Amino acid sequence: MSRTALIARRAALAAVLALLAGCATQPAPPATVAAARPVFPAFELAGRLSATDGERGASGRLDWIHTPSSDEWTVYNPLGQVAAQLVSTPLGAELRTAEGRAVQASDARELIPRLVGVPVPLDGLSHWVQASAPPGARVLALDAAGRPARISDEGWIIDYREYAGPEPTARPRRIDAHWGDAQLRLIIDEWTPLP
Repeated sequence: MSRTALIARRAALAAVLALLAGCATQPAPPATVAAARPVFPAFELAGRLSATDGERGASGRLDWIHTPSSDEWTVYNPLGQVAAQLVSTPLGAELRTAEGRAVQASDARELIPRLVGVPVPLDGLSHWVQASAPPGARVLALDAAGRPARISDEGWIIDYREYAGPEPTARPRRIDAHWGDAQLRLIIDEWTPLP
């Protein structure tokens, strides 16, 4: 092999190694960027909810107070009257209907389908409304501001259709989620972190 050919081969090898080294220092994937969004452990949310299981549908207003140890959901019918209220604490959960009936369970997971009409994963829901991927979930797409546009969590696909503003830290305004025939839409009118 001539000296010129040897130099050309070494130059080509050096270029390939430089390219591979450059790949190793690329920025972190979008999921890491999205996971950096602040997650508040306690908040109060007011919004409008609609849900369907593919056969039946329901809609109304929702008020939700979330803390690390309790949740209180109040759902109102389209006329503004309380349709049901679900309170969950470490001691258990209770669902009260407008008719005055009460159903108790060991935790809210058993009762949430009766409240909203679909079996939403409660562990992830407090993350969904903050546009943050809960542990085990994946960010599938980001918007132009680097915020989650789509998340996959426990079989659900969560699409962030609108944010409250253009800032990277803006909270979601409209969330559409689906899992098979089950669909959930939440329009958040107010979201307030609690101390």
